Amino acid sequence: MENDLEKEKVSQKNQEKRAFEESVFTRQIAGKPWLSVVVIGRNEAANLPRLFASLPQGTGVEWLYVDSCSGDGSPAVARDFGAAVFLVEETSVYGPGTGRYIGTKEAAGDWVLYLDGDMVLKDEFLSFLENLAKVYYDPEKNLPENTACFTGHTTNLCLDEAGEVIERVDYVTLPRRETGPPEKWGRPAFYHGGAVLYKKAAVLEAGNWNPALYQLEELELFSRVRAKGGALRALDLPMVDHYAPYLSTLEKIKLNFLPRYRGKELIGAGQVVTARLKEGGFFSLLITYPYPFVVAAGLAAVPLMLLLWPPLALLLNLSIAVWVGALKKWYYYLVYLGNLVQILRGLGRYRPFVPRYVRW
Repeated sequence: MENDLEKEKVSQKNQEKRAFEESVFTRQIAGKPWLSVVVIGRNEAANLPRLFASLPQGTGVEWLYVDSCSGDGSPAVARDFGAAVFLVEETSVYGPGTGRYIGTKEAAGDWVLYLDGDMVLKDEFLSFLENLAKVYYDPEKNLPENTACFTGHTTNLCLDEAGEVIERVDYVTLPRRETGPPEKWGRPAFYHGGAVLYKKAAVLEAGNWNPALYQLEELELFSRVRAKGGALRALDLPMVDHYAPYLSTLEKIKLNFLPRYRGKELIGAGQVVTARLKEGGFFSLLITYPYPFVVAAGLAAVPLMLLLWPPLALLLNLSIAVWVGALKKWYYYLVYLGNLVQILRGLGRYRPFVPRYVRW
């Protein structure tokens, strides 16, 4: 009964989007979709209906859902809504990068929109997708040079234990000042979260998503894309709502310092550093994500500065904390301290592999 109601809502939503469906979302390029939407999830059956209801539809678009061993029937929900479903074998379930790696391999479109199962795409980004297609496939028009991907604003809808939204928070990792107007294709940026639109060719040229990372897979991929000359464009435009459990500031800090928290092993930063040291591209990682390394440099300078003039050690590290806080939020200095802990804990705990999966 609940699924029937959700399908009725989807039908109503489709009628409202008729203008879209009669435009570029019905266009195919060389007999295949131009846009692939890759959704990853685990136990997201309750959220998948509203996610699929928000997506563009038409013969020019395909949906792929990659499931990491859900126990709540998520694959069946995704298939009922028309998505091609892929199941990751249990021994291959590491992190979000695993599903995105698989989705990229299976995607037919020139562009791939990556979303998590607990997100909902905003109508403003649908309009951007339509404009993008009109320009991208028009030989007389061009995107900014070296454009590899786009991202926009994510709003975290924080949920209590009953699943009710109790707080709306902008995703601080990409503040508004680092974005630009969509009519000018945004502005260059150096970080994106889980919601991102990529040229598939740029992802594959960089080696695809790394399936063996627990966290920070977005940062690791973009550092490799950037090393190949690809650019990220950040749009001052709502992109997704992200439904996530409420976390206090203290809990956010714990996510960086504790060995394990809420069932997650927190060694992602160490894995990322190890991967780039082993496989090359560490310098690109350093310039893409300098903050924890700047914090480390400040701490490493303390012994020398204590010898020269003790207050200098305090002033230097306080200045770094203020700089980080001005760019992000005040507690992000602690976040990057936590990154250093993760790096030390995770060094040597990176094992590359090729994930196993089946189409369901």
